[in-house]
Order: sequence, then structure tokens, then C-alpha cells
Amino acid sequence: MKKLSLVLLLCLSASLTYSQEVSFRSGQEKHNHKPALFTQTAAKSAVQTPFLEEMLNYTVGQQVKVVLAGNVRFTGTVTARTSDAPGLLTIMVHSADVNGLVFSISRIQVPGAAVEYRGMLMSMAHSDMLMLEKDPVTGTYAWNKKQVSRMLAD
Repeated sequence: MKKLSLVLLLCLSASLTYSQEVSFRSGQEKHNHKPALFTQTAAKSAVQTPFLEEMLNYTVGQQVKVVLAGNVRFTGTVTARTSDAPGLLTIMVHSADVNGLVFSISRIQVPGAAVEYRGMLMSMAHSDMLMLEKDPVTGTYAWNKKQVSRMLAD
């Protein structure tokens, strides 16, 4: 009986000891070890509105070869063209060169307001991405390089 009590006591103390060693990695830690994809890209690259409209005219299955920002050349196939809400049009293009790299662009038209564009170029396997953003002062659009880890809430 003493041996059984001793074994149970050891098992209980061992399980309590191991349960104290659990650690969780933050979202930032998970992304920081990934390689960067846009190392040769400027932090900000201007985009012209006619280029955005041209991109939104592509059809599903169409092959795309464009220069997005500075030296970022993107080759891929349009995989989706959706209009999930009135005034919203989105296309998605999957890269032919980088596995998992996706380019997405949306046009938002609200009655009585100016047309807005949103977009991103990202891969889950990389630590950085490009986001299409509108400057609130000038109203011009630019691709801004972002670190994914800095955009995640911990």
C-alpha cells in the first residue's frame, strides 16, 4: 500500500510540474521567424488610379503580368471576382511564381461618396506584405510595406 501511495504521489507531483511549463507564443513571435518577401521594395510606392481600374477589369482565369510597386513584378491567375455587396467589387489573383502569394484588390462605391480602393499582396509564409492605402491628406494611393507581426494584436 505504501508503494502504491508513493507511486500516486510521484505521478501527481510530476503532472503538476509539467503543467507549469506551458508557454504560449504571441502572434508577433510566430511571424518574426518567417522570411521577408519584399526586401528590395521601397517602404512606399505610388499607384495610379487608372492602373487600379485596369486590374478590376480582369476576368476569372485570366493570366496577369503587372508591375505593382517599384520593382515588384507580379505574375499570376485571377482566381475570383466577387461582388458580395452593392458597390463592392473584389478580385483575387494567385501568384504563379511564389507559392501562397495572393494579390487582392477591391473597389468600394458608396452613393454620394468618392470611390475607394483597398488591396493587399501577402503570403502566410512571409513576414511582410504590401497594402494599398489612400493618403488622407493628398487622396493618392500607395503600396505601403508592412510587417505582419506589427499588425497583430497580442
